[in-house]
Amino acid sequence: MAISKNEIEKLAKLAKLSFSDEELERFTAEFDEIIAFANTINQYIEGGTEQIRSVGARIVSFDDLRPDEVEPSLPSEKILSNVEGHNGFFRVERSKK
Repeated sequence: MAISKNEIEKLAKLAKLSFSDEELERFTAEFDEIIAFANTINQYIEGGTEQIRSVGARIVSFDDLRPDEVEPSLPSEKILSNVEGHNGFFRVERSKK
């Protein structure tokens, strides 16, 4: 599946980005490579194997991965104990556009 220059332009517009014609050509080629790589991974996984490959790493078996374990989180009161005037929330500055 190849990606077209029009699709890159639509994505850029959605992200409020603008690119020169040269950049569009480069991004189109780069997206094609990314999609080809993702398709390769999908074919590998869909092949029924129980192994995954991490980029730049050896093949790892799903058995080697640690299981997910639910752990209790800290109570909100303890987390917010060092925050002045928190009202149950962290106060952050509004981002500047």
